Amino acid sequence: MNRLRQLGKDSMIYGMGGIAAKGVSFLTLPIYTRIFSPAEYGSIEMLAVISSFLAALLVMGMDSAQSMYFFKHKDEGLETQASLVSSILQFRLLFGGTIVVLSTLLAPTLNAVFFEGKLGPEYFAFAFANALFTQILNQSSEIMRLLYRPWGYISITLGQAITATCLVLIIVLYFDGGILGFFMGTAISSFLVGSFGWFRVRRYLNFRKVHSEWWPQLIKFGLPLVPAGLATYFMTTCDRWFVQHYYEVKELGIFAIGAKFSMIMTIAVETFRKAWWPIAMDSMQSDDGPKTFRLIARVYMGCGTTCVVALTMLSPWLLKWFAGPLYANAWPIVGILAWQSLFYGFYLIAAAGIWKTEKTYLNLYIMLFAVGVGVLLNWLLVPKYGGEGAAFATALTHFISTFISLFVSQRLWSINLFDFSLVIQIAIGVSAAVWMITSINEHFILRGSVVFALLLSNLVIFHFHLKSERVS
Repeated sequence: MNRLRQLGKDSMIYGMGGIAAKGVSFLTLPIYTRIFSPAEYGSIEMLAVISSFLAALLVMGMDSAQSMYFFKHKDEGLETQASLVSSILQFRLLFGGTIVVLSTLLAPTLNAVFFEGKLGPEYFAFAFANALFTQILNQSSEIMRLLYRPWGYISITLGQAITATCLVLIIVLYFDGGILGFFMGTAISSFLVGSFGWFRVRRYLNFRKVHSEWWPQLIKFGLPLVPAGLATYFMTTCDRWFVQHYYEVKELGIFAIGAKFSMIMTIAVETFRKAWWPIAMDSMQSDDGPKTFRLIARVYMGCGTTCVVALTMLSPWLLKWFAGPLYANAWPIVGILAWQSLFYGFYLIAAAGIWKTEKTYLNLYIMLFAVGVGVLLNWLLVPKYGGEGAAFATALTHFISTFISLFVSQRLWSINLFDFSLVIQIAIGVSAAVWMITSINEHFILRGSVVFALLLSNLVIFHFHLKSERVS
């Protein structure tokens, strides 16, 4: 219960920061959907997808390695932790900088294949540089999170969101920067705010030497996560590739806006992930860890399914109020993709045994299987159902990968996460969401009553779970 209170406290702080940071981006959608046509927004989305592939390479599992060894060597003091953090930053600068340069040299080929030669090499240079600067920025903010300093974390992430928005709007509106101005503004923002972030955690910087002694250990831990990270990338972006292939770039732009509105759910999930991860790492080493994980699993799934259904209910009005008229048909995509975020967040609970036993290589096999499932589902659904089929394929793929991880994790660390109550929570939520999408003309009060009934049923399930835990 102490950890639950800690999670609630940190989640509230992270939630406010996440809402503010994502809210800044969300509030720009009415502007972006009127500045950029669906075709232009589709080009922005496609270049962002390509940059995300580069980011998946640049991570190299170092974010997870930093979390693991930061706590593992906590008793050795600040000097050891600073050596670890500095070693990761140095590795990223050397390895990441090389990857960005080499990737930019491929810009003419990428331009010809994906953009019909419409973009210059400078577009790719700014987009790829932003991928590197974002990784460096994220490392500094993650240190704040590992130190249980949520306000410090928020100052960095919110600062990046505000700075990026201001720079993009200035360059696009005042200097008529277009698509290039979008990526130029985000890259400059990531560099400036990343520098500020490292100034905030400068006591964990030690550049008196190159701390290469950590690299074998870090690479050994993180390298198995790279293929899994790439698999996650393809699992997450497979829908975009198929929409791009079967339809015009305009359709991709509409799909992208639906995905942006689904980030309302992503805000809640990221809030949970940021607050939960340090607590999860600590709980794995404690006697009350299994009980903590079971408790959080029920709370998360109950609150999460209710939020997904509520977002599905509101999505037609959100698109009407906040997006340009050309994007109004994207509303079903919002609710469907919200399930992707829900299962993405549940992974940090489901895969506890994999992390505890440090068998991270198992993620590779799980994710590769999920990628295969995602490709198959998109191949079957996108040609016939377009963006909605792509969204459904993505949500179902994340469901499959998360629950395979859960079953594998249970074999490694049996803590009884999966039971009938969890199945009921998901089944009720999915049924309510399907009804919301297929009954758009139903009265708002009736739809709201369904959300309230879902919340009430989850509270009943949680009550009986707590009662059974006390008895055991």
